Amino acid sequence: ESPTPGARLSSFRIEAMDCPTEQTLIQNKLSKLTGVQQLEFNLINRVLDVTHDLPDIEPIVEAIKSLGMHAEPMDQGAETPGPAPRKKPWWPLALSGAGALLAEVIHFTGSAPNWVVAGIALVSILSGGLATYKKGWIALKNRNLNINALMSIAVTGAVLIGQWPEAAMVMFLFTVAELIEARSLDRARNAISGLMQMTPDTATVLQADGSWLEQDVKTIGLGARVRVRPGQRIGLDGEVLSGRSTIDQAPITGESLPVEKSVGDKVFAGTINQAGSLEYAVTAAANNSTLARIIHAVEQAQGARAPTQ
Repeated sequence: ESPTPGARLSSFRIEAMDCPTEQTLIQNKLSKLTGVQQLEFNLINRVLDVTHDLPDIEPIVEAIKSLGMHAEPMDQGAETPGPAPRKKPWWPLALSGAGALLAEVIHFTGSAPNWVVAGIALVSILSGGLATYKKGWIALKNRNLNINALMSIAVTGAVLIGQWPEAAMVMFLFTVAELIEARSLDRARNAISGLMQMTPDTATVLQADGSWLEQDVKTIGLGARVRVRPGQRIGLDGEVLSGRSTIDQAPITGESLPVEKSVGDKVFAGTINQAGSLEYAVTAAANNSTLARIIHAVEQAQGARAPTQ
């Protein structure tokens, strides 16, 4: 569905948006909000773009707040910095694992009464699964049977039938699984961050008066003549106009050996010029280079995973 005339785009940073579970919850909530037309999620950077015709963004912020998440408005046109790493204390998970294991051992050996097993298991469940219960309750309130809601129901059911050790162990294993998923997404974020850092911020461009001037790569237009010296990274995609050199294209193509480049050959932003000086004509803007498209493809892939995945 295309946005209506007069619709505007608002971007929000949502630190708690880690995986498609939160994405689905937000999507279901905001899709029911009058005035919201389109939603676009970027899980890598934890950014949500909302196309809407609301007079202000307060209803969107409040709707996300009701899901237990904070939406921080972002200025349009501003850079999208990678999210700051969120470090959680390790001791609750360690306590949960130790409690679950101890409850299983005591229950198996029968060396203590059931109330001791129940007490240890309860400590394990609360230390490791309190966040899961909170997310599960919010999901149930919004009539969304996501994984947090299902886990909360399963663990509560195990407790009600007296299977305390199993309840504790299941909650601990689920918390570990969530931690592994968060780490995998962090690895993708770090990879994206590494790709972004490969492109230099400036390039040397030929001016109308014949002089060469350092310019921000974002301001350089198509067809501009750019010079790159030995040892420098290439700032933009282009086609060689003069010079001959070898270029390390491993960051883009994975080729293990440098590739010779001469007049008419293509060069890519983020690759490293090695032997000689080159001059090339820009064939793609900074936001449409091969490297930029790779970054965008990775971000889209993270946001388009199947619900079962």
